[in-house]
Amino acid sequence: GTLITDVLMSHHVAMLVPIAIPSSTDFLDLEPTRDGLGYAARIARRRSDDSTSWIASPPRGEQHDAWTSVRMEASRVIACSWSGYEVELDLETGREFTRRFTK
Repeated sequence: GTLITDVLMSHHVAMLVPIAIPSSTDFLDLEPTRDGLGYAARIARRRSDDSTSWIASPPRGEQHDAWTSVRMEASRVIACSWSGYEVELDLETGREFTRRFTK
């Protein structure tokens, strides 16, 4: 798959960089957690006009859960959460296909 989590370190604070979706003007926006450690609080598919197509929150939906890694495989987004889940999302709709506990 294609790794889509790009993290830049700036003044010791990790910044997540929006990732372009191939063959589309849309992009995946990884909203950073407040702790600045490089994790994503939410994944959003945004259009070129910055409107939102869909948003995916971590499985537990708690303040302390976060997406720790995100990658694309064909038309799917594979995201792993701090709480130990690997979640497979539809790239077009954001609908959850599978959720597997990995810890």
